[in-house]
Amino acid sequence: MKRMNYFNPYDSKESKHEDQLTRAYMVLLKHSSHAFFTFFEYCRDKLEPENSRPSLSILDYIENDWIIETQKNNPIIDSDYLLSVLITDESIKNNISIDSCDRNARYDGIITFGNKLTMIIENKPISNNVWFAQLNPSKQNLSEDITIYRNPIILEWKEIIKHLNSLQSISTISGYEKMMINDFLSFIDENFTFLNPYDNFSLCKNEEILLYRRIENILKAIVHDPMNINYHRGSSYYINAQFEQIKQIGLNLLYDDNDWKLELNFCYADTQIKAKNFYKPNLNIELLKTFSKWEISTNFHVSFRSSGLVWFKSNLSIEEYIKYWIENNESIYQRKKEEVNDYLEILNKNNIIIYDNDSKEVMNKKFFNTAMQALNICPGFVMKYFISSKEAMEKDKNSSLEKIISNKIKEGLSIVGINWKIILK
Repeated sequence: MKRMNYFNPYDSKESKHEDQLTRAYMVLLKHSSHAFFTFFEYCRDKLEPENSRPSLSILDYIENDWIIETQKNNPIIDSDYLLSVLITDESIKNNISIDSCDRNARYDGIITFGNKLTMIIENKPISNNVWFAQLNPSKQNLSEDITIYRNPIILEWKEIIKHLNSLQSISTISGYEKMMINDFLSFIDENFTFLNPYDNFSLCKNEEILLYRRIENILKAIVHDPMNINYHRGSSYYINAQFEQIKQIGLNLLYDDNDWKLELNFCYADTQIKAKNFYKPNLNIELLKTFSKWEISTNFHVSFRSSGLVWFKSNLSIEEYIKYWIENNESIYQRKKEEVNDYLEILNKNNIIIYDNDSKEVMNKKFFNTAMQALNICPGFVMKYFISSKEAMEKDKNSSLEKIISNKIKEGLSIVGINWKIILK
């Protein structure tokens, strides 16, 4: 089975091996027409004009079979033209002239367009490892009538990655292609971080998709297991904490007056079970007074099964709210439909929540006038820490942002005495 089969990766080579990178990119070009056309256009833009050699145009090859392969030893090449392509980490100026030579060639990538054009591709993620003689095609199995472009095309990985990031935001791309591109970019982030041009917020140009990718990479950098990082559609990335008191720790991207900021949030007691485990006598309320720049608020809501339904404000201070639920922990349980209104009235009387006419109207619409027969009681508690775009970019430039976020997560976990070493490096 050929290596270009999506389900046939290399088993003998580690993920960080350059052959794995080549194969991953060739597979992406095979499966994503948007990625392929972007690659071809990038090649066309970098091709230097040569007498007697035509310029590149995808229209010239639209009717030909396109075959994409990787790691081929001296394959038969009998097309009209041959073009040598180098992909590396930075722009290289050279005076090399491509010509056939006596060598045993193994091409990292090879793309053929019928019998018209063959592209041989050399991948060198680190430009210091480039040996320009490898850009020459081997005479073995090479047609004597072939015309070779004398000037090689040199592409930069960072530009390829920029193009792929841009593709994710266009409306014509399919869900399958978007998933393939995102998986490839995640592969780069995990195994070839040095190729990623967006390794800090200052380089993301305020583009939403790049900001999200940076958020994802920050979380992956500070946790033990990157597989614990997940994404909420329409929101942002979070650490799948799964502690008794809290399920997720989120790092959100928020927009305000044409600017953005980061929001680190802890939604404690967000479910009925988490609430019962959170409001215990060992909850260290006094620590909250020592925290600076945190926004702390109540988050009482009722839920149906695992979905939040209606949220309520409270007139109590944070300390009074927490004290009430510690003392009334036994009242945190599911209420039948006929019990819900009376219970909310009791909470309203004690100033735990505001159950006014507006709240009652929402409850009628979302619960009482539906077929739901019971609700879960969730006396939530939220801690939020905000980082402005300016601070995020400044701290990310000097590599201190990851440490700041990690320290704030440790701080947020300290109120319930959770050992942060379980999830953080």
